[in-house]
Amino acid sequence: MSSPLDCYLSAILDIADAIEAVSPEISASYRERLTRLHAEVAVPTSSQSVDQTLDDSRQALHEILRDFSGKARHNNQVLARDLNQTLDMMARTEDSRSVRNVQYVERLVDFADQVDAAIRADDLPRLAGQISELRGFAESIELDSHDAFARLRKKMIEIQLRLHEAELLATLDPLTGVANRRELDRELSARVAGQQEFCILLFDLDGFKAVNDRHGHLCGDEVLKQLSARLSGQVRARDFVCRWGGDEFVAILACGLAHAETRSLQIAARLNGPYHIIGEGHQIHVDVAVSVGLAQYAPGESLAQLFRRVDESMYRHKDAATSG
Repeated sequence: MSSPLDCYLSAILDIADAIEAVSPEISASYRERLTRLHAEVAVPTSSQSVDQTLDDSRQALHEILRDFSGKARHNNQVLARDLNQTLDMMARTEDSRSVRNVQYVERLVDFADQVDAAIRADDLPRLAGQISELRGFAESIELDSHDAFARLRKKMIEIQLRLHEAELLATLDPLTGVANRRELDRELSARVAGQQEFCILLFDLDGFKAVNDRHGHLCGDEVLKQLSARLSGQVRARDFVCRWGGDEFVAILACGLAHAETRSLQIAARLNGPYHIIGEGHQIHVDVAVSVGLAQYAPGESLAQLFRRVDESMYRHKDAATSG
């Protein structure tokens, strides 16, 4: 059986592969940084303990992913801007069209199909090339068919909407629909930069493995979906909810520690079971309980230090529940 350290090392390499798949044009330097981080964790310096090495690597990993997220988001914005510029240019020429060659119109439609195919294949370098080529070609001709122009414009708008949807999906956890860890990093950075007061709540499901073992992973997935819906319904618009990973969820509350302590107990009570799952024609009743950790952000501390305090708080709560 693999140790937790082996799983962590494997996850670093998996993240490197995922980064390359998501944005290959900017992935090289990040893959190198992740590979270097992997080596540092696998063979720590003799002066550092394993716990210190893991703490340092966790912070480094968050910084790498936050930096990558910002640059990948910028790339998407550039693509969207290029599409907007192309659409605006075509709109300006709509009223001054003249007949040149009907093949130009068909070629433009073919361009749009190629862009559409690049999006479906998630091939951003190919997409960027198609957009550049499309703009250059569109600038060299005038469209003579109103119907063909309208058809092309509609297709380009559909592509632009798909880009927007792809960017939105990149911020969400695919199972539960709440924000993912990448979006949490962005949200935290924005609140720290804005010098906002906030507290972090970390919720962990006690004995969730037993749910999967007894009822199956599909049932476990349904519990996570229902729990995320309950959690989202317990926070305000200025707060934030994300799936931290596995059976852990994080909430950011825009308030001080005293209010957050009260809210954490109220929310935890709401998240406790039972959960009612429909499985194979019958209803399954699942009782789960959550442990909650809490910490208020202290100006000047790193996010790694903040989450270390949240972890410690959550495990104190878990130990107290077990001993009680």
